[in-house]
Amino acid sequence: MILATNVLNSQQLSAAKTLISTVQSHDGTYRDPYLSNMLNFDPEMPAFFLAYQGEQLVGLLTVYADDEDVELAILVHPDYRRQGLARKLYDCYQMKTANYPIASVTFQTERVFLDMHPDLAPAWNLVEDTDTETWLGREREPYQFSQQAELTVSLAQAHHADSIACCKSAAFGNDYEVALRYVREAISDADSLLYLLEHSGAVIGSCTVDISTDDNYLYGLVSPQTSNEKDMVLT
Repeated sequence: MILATNVLNSQQLSAAKTLISTVQSHDGTYRDPYLSNMLNFDPEMPAFFLAYQGEQLVGLLTVYADDEDVELAILVHPDYRRQGLARKLYDCYQMKTANYPIASVTFQTERVFLDMHPDLAPAWNLVEDTDTETWLGREREPYQFSQQAELTVSLAQAHHADSIACCKSAAFGNDYEVALRYVREAISDADSLLYLLEHSGAVIGSCTVDISTDDNYLYGLVSPQTSNEKDMVLT
């Protein structure tokens, strides 16, 4: 049985996290799929497709769609692979989202998984995108915070949204309205911490921290200009 929903309830969210942990432990992967639809261009569009064997969640497809070029992640429990479950999840996604203005689909995966399953991409007629991401991690450790009178770091409040969106839009080259939606959602989201860097009261940088899992993800990092270099932008 496959269920489609735009928002995961608490039971579904817990089951999804359990499945993700099982898959990552088996595959040696690390990246968590995004388990919220708050940034999707249409909040009513189905964003999660859940495949059950009895009461057990054995497959999950997630949709990240902050614009019409969507990213999909598909996870299948190791005991239920090579039974066509991933294809069934994708077919259900295509059927349920057929009336939404989706321009393209990219599948999110990791190098270690592709190396273990070299037949996967050809079987799905997929071509690897050369625009890849490198994720770096470090252990939590305290450090001395640099004190400079003209610089302040603080948690963003609602009244900072416009200034942060302008900063992000200029750095990433994104549409201002898209950047503003990101900022407002991050500020209101209980699982996110949005920090801003101000110089004499002007916003010159920001970073969002996802605290929804045991691993804290930093994204949307914008740092100020230094000398004659361009803004350094890391995601």
